Amino acid sequence: MLSTLELRHLVEQSFLPTRCKCTVDPAAALTVRFYQGTSNQEVLTVTGIPVAQLNSNYAITSLIADLRSDLERVTPPGSGGFVVSPR
Repeated sequence: MLSTLELRHLVEQSFLPTRCKCTVDPAAALTVRFYQGTSNQEVLTVTGIPVAQLNSNYAITSLIADLRSDLERVTPPGSGGFVVSPR
């Protein structure tokens, strides 16, 4: 299993150049926040992701895919607000 630092790094790097910040609370739940461009306006927050369930490459990849889907859902096409590069 990855450390929380490694997990946070993997998730945050998966969304570059979109700004993404991951935190882990004392109950071992991951929170992922996405920010729009240089305005630092928070546009999507996903909370309560159990870190214990992110114990395989498949689980982490699925989480990233789900987060991409959530991010695309809150970002209208052509808005220019985000760039989510496929991986």
